[in-house]
Amino acid sequence: MKLMFDYAKVNSFNLSNNGIQIIENEKYIEIYNDPFRTVPLFITRTDKNELIIFSEFEKYFDLNSVSKEVDETGFWEIVLFGSGLWTRTLYKNVKQMPAATCLTIDKVSEIYKIKRYWNYSIKENESIKTIEQAADGLHSILDRIFSKLESNKRYVLGMSGGLDSRITLAYLSKHIPKEKIDLFTFGFDKRILEFKYAKNVADALGIACPVFHKLTARAYRESLNYLPRISGGQVSINHCHIIDFLKTIKTNNNLHLSTYLTDALFGYECTYPKLKCNVGNNYYAEVARSSSQLKPETVSEIIDDSLSIFEGFDEDANFSSLDEYKYLTERNIKFHVFMAHLQNMSVDTLCIYANVDLLKYCMSMPIKFRVNKNIIDALLNKYFNDISMDKLNNISSRDSKTSTSLFQWSNKFLGFYNWHIFRILNRLNSILRIITAGKFQIINKFQTEEHERLLYSDFKVRLHLATSKLLVKELITKNQKKLYDKLPIRSAGVAERYTLISLAELL
Repeated sequence: MKLMFDYAKVNSFNLSNNGIQIIENEKYIEIYNDPFRTVPLFITRTDKNELIIFSEFEKYFDLNSVSKEVDETGFWEIVLFGSGLWTRTLYKNVKQMPAATCLTIDKVSEIYKIKRYWNYSIKENESIKTIEQAADGLHSILDRIFSKLESNKRYVLGMSGGLDSRITLAYLSKHIPKEKIDLFTFGFDKRILEFKYAKNVADALGIACPVFHKLTARAYRESLNYLPRISGGQVSINHCHIIDFLKTIKTNNNLHLSTYLTDALFGYECTYPKLKCNVGNNYYAEVARSSSQLKPETVSEIIDDSLSIFEGFDEDANFSSLDEYKYLTERNIKFHVFMAHLQNMSVDTLCIYANVDLLKYCMSMPIKFRVNKNIIDALLNKYFNDISMDKLNNISSRDSKTSTSLFQWSNKFLGFYNWHIFRILNRLNSILRIITAGKFQIINKFQTEEHERLLYSDFKVRLHLATSKLLVKELITKNQKKLYDKLPIRSAGVAERYTLISLAELL
């Protein structure tokens, strides 16, 4: 057995400690990760049946006598959902530990099993009666978390001007000298609203203007050289933005502060009133069943994986839906927290919201206070009014939710107007992408990146090469190749095509 990761050897597991904890006795080794999986672990075997457990996926490709056979179901889970579900990865010979699980290994036979030790069952705190009271409790926890930051560090923070980054900067600037805070905003053009609002928030809090990091086709092309490999194919090149920036800065005494998990904790996927849950009809299973492109055995395995995710799901817990449970315990862990781990390879990165006390508090507050991330508005209004919605507009992640339908502007008429301008620009650019092969578009200040345009202008040939390679590998059929070679007019299907390009790079 070979353990290729850092860990703490303990007598008993502590839920509040992030990282890997190991308990060992005469017969077994128990390896625990935390509820956020801040350190990902992957398990494989050599052809001599030696068990190898590693954290950095790139090391897998250098292991001798280890099968690199692709798992077709894992391939399609990554294409359709952005990551392998439950323990599945791109490779048949590699399993991954989901969050809040224990890997138990028999020391003699090296046979192992993975089991969830906690199902995130958190009940509603009925003593929280008002959203103001909920905001007070959240403030107390966040203030304590940020007060523990080291004052001798220099902090780097991505700034969009949205709710999550502005609340993060508010607490950061309260506890860290303002001259030790460096901000950056990424995007395809300096005229985007995210940069405008990021500058406004920084100015309101007395912080230096963010550096603008321009994203071009170069960033995505260069990420092909590292991102598929370090992620095991589970993060595609259209998500390279922060790493691309971090590679440009000096790392001496810098700490990159990640805002990941805020959406999940503060209510992005929250629905009110609470929905009835049917585990058998979960999102992953429904997508698999509705696909006419997948083999029956692939559909069956995806459904089985999805049921493992929801095994032990407590309907009496304070989740508003199966989707919220999935978003917190599976999607955010496999993508956002994993991204923070990958970013840590460039600059030391702290996922500051990966805090069990914060998780328990947020998931215990009444659902109606989390829905639409209303709790953040209440928090800003009471404790940081200078950067509240009433004082500064923003574009938030919640703007993409159908439940909000309009941009979150303080002026409702302005929000209605801008929402329709945004939609008109998108439709015009959809036509222009076809006419000009992605060479020309009208600037849409509401967007951050140009994934659709670049697919037409810079990645069309690479997409065709990727699908040809995948066809030879028998991972896709001729009909699937024909389907994916046709570029989508709008954004639906764009992410899947970047994923195919990324996966083909590994095969």
